[in-house]
Amino acid sequence: MSLFYIAFFSMYGIAIPLWPRWLEYHVSVEYVGLVMGAAYWGKLLFVPMTSWIADATGNRKTILITLSIFVVAALAALPNVSGWLLYALIWGAAGAALSSAVPLSDGLTLRAQQTVGVDFGKARLWGSLSFIVFSILVGRAADSQGIDAIYVAMLLTAVFLVFAAFMLPAIRTQPDPGKVPFFKPLSLPNFPLFVVTVSLLLSTHAGLYGFSAIHWANLGYSNAEITIFWVIGVIAEIGMFAISGRLIGRFGATPMIAVCALGGMVRWLLLATSVSPVVIGLAQTLHALTFALLYMSFIGFIGKRVPPAIAASAQGIYDTLAMGIFFGIFTIAAGWLHQLDGSYSFFFMAFLSGVGLLLAVILWIRVRRADHLPREDN
Repeated sequence: MSLFYIAFFSMYGIAIPLWPRWLEYHVSVEYVGLVMGAAYWGKLLFVPMTSWIADATGNRKTILITLSIFVVAALAALPNVSGWLLYALIWGAAGAALSSAVPLSDGLTLRAQQTVGVDFGKARLWGSLSFIVFSILVGRAADSQGIDAIYVAMLLTAVFLVFAAFMLPAIRTQPDPGKVPFFKPLSLPNFPLFVVTVSLLLSTHAGLYGFSAIHWANLGYSNAEITIFWVIGVIAEIGMFAISGRLIGRFGATPMIAVCALGGMVRWLLLATSVSPVVIGLAQTLHALTFALLYMSFIGFIGKRVPPAIAASAQGIYDTLAMGIFFGIFTIAAGWLHQLDGSYSFFFMAFLSGVGLLLAVILWIRVRRADHLPREDN
């Protein structure tokens, strides 16, 4: 599992901080948001389909292998096309296939945690370490060898991902007896509010993922310096993954979601208002809250309150909403706002975090109230 996370987040270490920079050289900047957003919209097809297959068959490994091979084929096709529409179609499919591996691989690790005691956070942090290494190396290569080093690195790491997928353990879950399990988690107590809240908060990263590299480049920072900003966030993320289990065990998942929302408001406001590398670096440390603790709170809620037979569907609903619908809408909106002023997209994300904080507090109250009801009424 750690090997797969290393391969997967090696790709993300390129795709998130640097891929928009490469796209900027092949499609005009006003279409970068559309091309990036296409991957999130593509997940509306990929995630429900793969999550349904995972719960219906109990087999995640074969799906992950297939998705990895598809990503390699799509990336190989990109140099042979031109025009933003074809880029949007091809990257939309490739990016959707790539990110659809998240709920599947995390579901596999969660199942390993439940059956043989694997520590989810410690397995996942190896992916964060590989994110750091590859973002730094490829950022420096792009500065010294040219922007196409980003594409070459993406293709090579995609091949590595195929190898890692074949090495995954063949852990299976008992197939769900229902014919269409994908929407079953929505009938669980408080799950709809939970998944909307977490999805909204995670999708506030749309402005960061889509346009922070371009924004920081416009402020005069080099590709290598931009990757350093990302590395700061990922170091904070690694630290949080190491201790998140104890925090969630001590305080509970829903209170931590509210803390993450508050951290998001602070982070996006700092990035919107400052050009100082010190302040940007400080804001990036809040990635420990806005991503790592938020995601581990999501995993903690799923592990405690969702039956294993429909866990893939629960994660698929979240991923479809967060990284599909919300991320797709907010990436396009962030692109429009970025055209007006580079800081506007971050102000928008701060506002969304405020909405998420309100929802998180409501969720916290409802879950606490439900947990104190007699079992027959819960």
